[in-house]
Amino acid sequence: MAAFLVLLGLALHAALATGAPIAVEVVEEVPRHVHRTEVYAPTPDPLPSGARAARRAMQVPPPLEEVYVFQDSLDGRPLDDDGGWSHFDASQGTTAWHRDTVLSCAGTSWWCGKVDSSWTGDPNRAGYENNWDQFLENSVNLAGLAPGTPVTMTVKHRFDAELNYDFGYLQINDLHDFYLDFAQFSGKVPASGTGCDSFTVAIPESVWTKWNTAGPGGTPRPVPFRFVFKSDLAYSSADGLYPGDGWIIEEVRVTAGGQMKFYDNMENGNGAWVRTTLPGVGDFFALDDNVITEDLCYQNRTSLWVDWDPVLLTVVPRQDNRLVTPAVDIDRGTQVLTAFDVYRNMPLQGCFYYSVNYRHRMVGGSWSAWLDPTGLLYYGSQKDWIRQKINLPLAGGKDSVQVMFIVKDYGPIYCGGSTGYTNIYPLFDNVAIGVRAVTPPIFVARDLDLFQDTFKTTAFFNGGDNFNSPVGDSAVIQVSTPRGYKSGFMHYRLNNGSWFSIPLQLSDPALPTYRYADVPMGNYPANSTLWYYFAVTDSTDSTGYLPTNAPSAQVFYSASILPVKSAMNPALGCMDSLATILFVNNARGQETQATIAKALTAYGYKFDTWDVNGSTSGAGNTPGGTPAGDPTYIWPGSTVGNLTQYSVILWHSASMGQFTIRSTDQALFQSWIQQAGKNRNIMVAGDDVAADLILGGNNYNSFLQFTMGAEFIRDLWENFPQDTLHPVIKGTAIPSPSAGRQFKVNMDCPNMEDSDLIVTSNQAKAGGKWGSFLTYPPWTMPAATRYATKYTQTGSDSARALMMALNFNNIEETGERYRLIKNIVTDYFKVNACYYATAVEEESSPTPALADVLHQNAPNPFNPETTIRYSVAQAGRAAVHIYSVSGALVRTLVEGHHAAGSYSKRWDGRDDHGRRLASGVYFYKLETPSGTTDSKKLIMLK
Repeated sequence: MAAFLVLLGLALHAALATGAPIAVEVVEEVPRHVHRTEVYAPTPDPLPSGARAARRAMQVPPPLEEVYVFQDSLDGRPLDDDGGWSHFDASQGTTAWHRDTVLSCAGTSWWCGKVDSSWTGDPNRAGYENNWDQFLENSVNLAGLAPGTPVTMTVKHRFDAELNYDFGYLQINDLHDFYLDFAQFSGKVPASGTGCDSFTVAIPESVWTKWNTAGPGGTPRPVPFRFVFKSDLAYSSADGLYPGDGWIIEEVRVTAGGQMKFYDNMENGNGAWVRTTLPGVGDFFALDDNVITEDLCYQNRTSLWVDWDPVLLTVVPRQDNRLVTPAVDIDRGTQVLTAFDVYRNMPLQGCFYYSVNYRHRMVGGSWSAWLDPTGLLYYGSQKDWIRQKINLPLAGGKDSVQVMFIVKDYGPIYCGGSTGYTNIYPLFDNVAIGVRAVTPPIFVARDLDLFQDTFKTTAFFNGGDNFNSPVGDSAVIQVSTPRGYKSGFMHYRLNNGSWFSIPLQLSDPALPTYRYADVPMGNYPANSTLWYYFAVTDSTDSTGYLPTNAPSAQVFYSASILPVKSAMNPALGCMDSLATILFVNNARGQETQATIAKALTAYGYKFDTWDVNGSTSGAGNTPGGTPAGDPTYIWPGSTVGNLTQYSVILWHSASMGQFTIRSTDQALFQSWIQQAGKNRNIMVAGDDVAADLILGGNNYNSFLQFTMGAEFIRDLWENFPQDTLHPVIKGTAIPSPSAGRQFKVNMDCPNMEDSDLIVTSNQAKAGGKWGSFLTYPPWTMPAATRYATKYTQTGSDSARALMMALNFNNIEETGERYRLIKNIVTDYFKVNACYYATAVEEESSPTPALADVLHQNAPNPFNPETTIRYSVAQAGRAAVHIYSVSGALVRTLVEGHHAAGSYSKRWDGRDDHGRRLASGVYFYKLETPSGTTDSKKLIMLK
């Protein structure tokens, strides 16, 4: 635990101090929730009955919570008028080499470093910054040397930098091959003490003879040499984490055949030394309009911020552009936030990401350092507009704030160098800064900091428990309490037992908002399930929960140790007490209904569910674990032995466009499907799966073609407008097991789904039985392919694969969703149920029990229209009303009889008299036949 806390504190401290990321995260489009790893538990509501009654009796919307004190649509002014914004290029940085006596061997030295009083991690406050490329250059005249003359360079120096991250080089120019490395340093030289060391290198004759005839008419020219100091993009001395002093050059001498050709002890001025750093690439932030994007749901062609080369219309290598809002008076609001629209044409592999920083100050004081509110980098390849909101936790109680948008090339740290990708860019618009006058505790949780599912049944991290988060065996949250922290707890229970609570602990004194808790240490057996939530109370006795509706709505986080055992049922031929189906729910947190799990339960199958809790990043604790060398995610992987009990693996990636199924998972499943002992069957489903494997370069060992038997054609099943409609998907005619299946798939805005077009691969055609399983209209193009073969050398074991280019949750008819699962598992995979189904009849069209739910409107903020979705659990009168912040009713959007089901209604921003309402915050409230009421907030911007 101690080691975990140190690592956690260092990583988070680094992120907050320098803006360095500790994760890369996908930001999902507006209709989706970023963090939804909650699960529902059927336990009594612990909220006092009086409080429940008071909540039911509330008939007016909640009071005003957020007020936007700065909103800039960027419209209505010339494109050369930045309106108080500023922007600049940060790719060059400062020139660091300088003559100094603060650190030296004796007297004056060249030093690549600086002194900064804010570097609390450095005892003498002396060190170097991140992302440095610093050059100190000179030359030596070696004219007239006889062939064979030995030439050496001796350097007296001291080097102190982070081992294997930051480096120093002595380079000599070869004329034909530019600069070549002749010495390299990392770590500490000398290894101990405060003195200096010396090193000597030979300058080859092949180098200096070129320069002796390099000038016009073969005249000699001096041989250039230089000292180069390079620091990594993150976690260097500037973070206050590593007490390194950089590089000190005290004395340089060059001798040729015993004669001194160059000598400088740095005591007599700069001399001929030249100091440089890499030149800046340019500031590309500019206002533009009539920008055409590929977002078919939302076209924003008004004034907006672009950040691209105006000729190439793309970002460029080494780009590091900063865009800063005007200073905004926030009047000491308790909590501060920023919201903005962003268009993301930024694929993960492009290694250009955007991030958000902010700074604050009091009247008469100085600006704080730039702070990173999330420690995250953002990307997205969906080419869509989203509305993003970010809390600025340390700006509360201050007088003014500024927000900075950063677009930067992270290729050198994530991709081994600048990628050189084209057609990559972000767009920014409708930036707003707001305050909350009064707020309860506010939580921030990242998927990779929460407990995760695992097959591990022995202690894994730090000798602790089995419910592991990737950075250790504790769950970590960030909670801001603007009115003061009073107490906090993690409430948990195991296997539906009694609830217990553990006080939240401070992760690091320098990080007062980061807290952690853990379940008691122990080797928990398979079938253990952990349910948990967090509660924090501030000084006014206001309590906030994470998840936000725990415990009132019985929504909690969960983690499990698989496999789950079930009762034997000899009557149906199920003699094994273990589940035979593993459902990998890689759509965890994304799907609106647990479609596959509900269908498996309804038909009486015995199955285990592996919830991939890293939903917001598109990666997570999948069975295969982390690919080697992954710098961000740390997941314990499973083994083939853990999976041999299963005859079926169902993998559902839903709508994720990145990391749909990673190389480690593919390798694990390829090995599993070839194990002898039983027939094995695998389904991989979800839009963009094939596109991610092929276009993203993630197709390990021809997994798509060889194991799944499919070939990728394109990432849209059909061009616009068909790909945004509700096509009818049909099963293939007899003898296909899907014969007779027919259903509509929702590919409409704003939940546009990019379902792939696939065909059967040549490997499948050559090695087994194959064909289409589902087809797109005109019902000749495969939407799902099937492939059956035999992998084992002995026995009659077979393997069947189903590759489905659709998202199950987009099938509009609930009954058809269920019957399709039965088609796949029973009719194609030939797996029988293990207990008698009670939830559905075999060929009926069942509808799962609905709930009274009011969804967040989308888009939000909006202009000029937005959609409000809701569902009612039983038939009767239902209504949706819209209120102003003062509580006045401004629009009755819906009122009348409803059948049980789901509904949506658009609002055009007008009141009941048809008048256009002013920009601002409004509330909408749902009233259902069962007496349930719920309200949410929406924002209209003009």
